[in-house]
Amino acid sequence: MNNLPRAIRQTSTYYVGYLALFILLALFCLEIPKSEGFLLVNRFHCTLLDYFFILFTNLGDGLFAIVISLFMLVRRQYAWSLQLTISFLLSGTVVQIFKQLVHNPRPQIYFRPHLIHFINGVTHTGYGSFPSGHAATIFALTTLLSIYFPARKSIIFFLVIAVLTGFSRIYLSQHFPVDVLAGSAIGVLISSITYMAIPLSLNSKKVTKSELELQSAKLP
Repeated sequence: MNNLPRAIRQTSTYYVGYLALFILLALFCLEIPKSEGFLLVNRFHCTLLDYFFILFTNLGDGLFAIVISLFMLVRRQYAWSLQLTISFLLSGTVVQIFKQLVHNPRPQIYFRPHLIHFINGVTHTGYGSFPSGHAATIFALTTLLSIYFPARKSIIFFLVIAVLTGFSRIYLSQHFPVDVLAGSAIGVLISSITYMAIPLSLNSKKVTKSELELQSAKLP
């Protein structure tokens, strides 16, 4: 079993940053009614951002998580690959359970179409709004990546990626802010538990802190 408190200390920038963002978004959701909060965020849009977020939101897709997991496998980081895979599967399972239990309508169903900004062929309909699966996936992924690559610049990069992906779900009228909030929490919690449960000794070799920092320095 891995030492999660030590990992949290090493990646405190990620966890503290996420906690601050979680609190801010939670207060936003508590203070502003669901519909008004969504419209407040969704009304800011332009063609350039449409194209940007249509592409960027795919980082929260399960296919991207699988690609990262396979990359770790090729690099013989077996524990990392296993942790990423299990975290993705567990967070996805939890999300689907909540979707079936809560059965909340997505924004395009909740609102009349002319009231919101949506993109044909991209914005989904249906009743699987809560919680956001893309938010759960990207926060699960970036939580583990921040632990693997604990350099401050890497952590900030991962956190920004996760936040933008979460925001894209609201921008594209796929989810409400509370959906993204819940999805992100599921991702962070599941990944933290997965890291603690699966030993890093499964890797092909022991990765030292200096090696982790060296790998982190190579990231954007």
